[in-house]
Amino acid sequence: AAWRNADGAIVERPRAIPSHPLLDRVYQRHDELIAKFTSGRILEIAFGRHPHPMADVGIEAFPENNQHVEEINAATADARSLPFTDNSFQTVIGRRFLHHVPATDRQTLLAEADRVLTDDGTLVLLEGTPGLYRRLTKGIAFKLGVLGEDNDEYGHLAAEELHDIVRQAGFDVIDSRSLGSPLMPLCVLKSEWTRRLITLYERTQFVRWWTFIIARPVKK
Repeated sequence: AAWRNADGAIVERPRAIPSHPLLDRVYQRHDELIAKFTSGRILEIAFGRHPHPMADVGIEAFPENNQHVEEINAATADARSLPFTDNSFQTVIGRRFLHHVPATDRQTLLAEADRVLTDDGTLVLLEGTPGLYRRLTKGIAFKLGVLGEDNDEYGHLAAEELHDIVRQAGFDVIDSRSLGSPLMPLCVLKSEWTRRLITLYERTQFVRWWTFIIARPVKK
């Protein structure tokens, strides 16, 4: 993935997910889960190369990611200062991006999401919150060169830290789930047979790889 530092945040053109069949299926499952909690006009923050199917509007700080996106109204913008008026969206989605934002800016970014949400809106976050297994396996993969260059300059949040930041930004956490399977290291493979492992992946959800959060603005 190509990447650079833009005013402190890491912006990137992610790897082509469809070339990793199991990872592609896992991300599809994530999108199906997210879709269950969306409604109204939907904003996605930092959609990478693949906007969520339910999103109406998306912002990206990496301009190249917007060039070939036709599914949504895409804009190049910094999520720490959203170019939208208050109460513009019913749902804000954020998938696997907050770890690229400096720790000092994460609460500011989520407060911006709160600002553009309607009072009865919903924040849907999916963020990497690695336990020991993920830290070990990804550490080995980076050392072996399997994952290319490590651009996680700011580190992932622990699940508890993620909950705290969401609450401090003005939200009530309505639902929270741990997602992940010991099969995740197989997602680096490009073999088509790995696509068939998705059922086993779903049956072995006992490793913390991500945290999925549903939150609503605290009523003012």
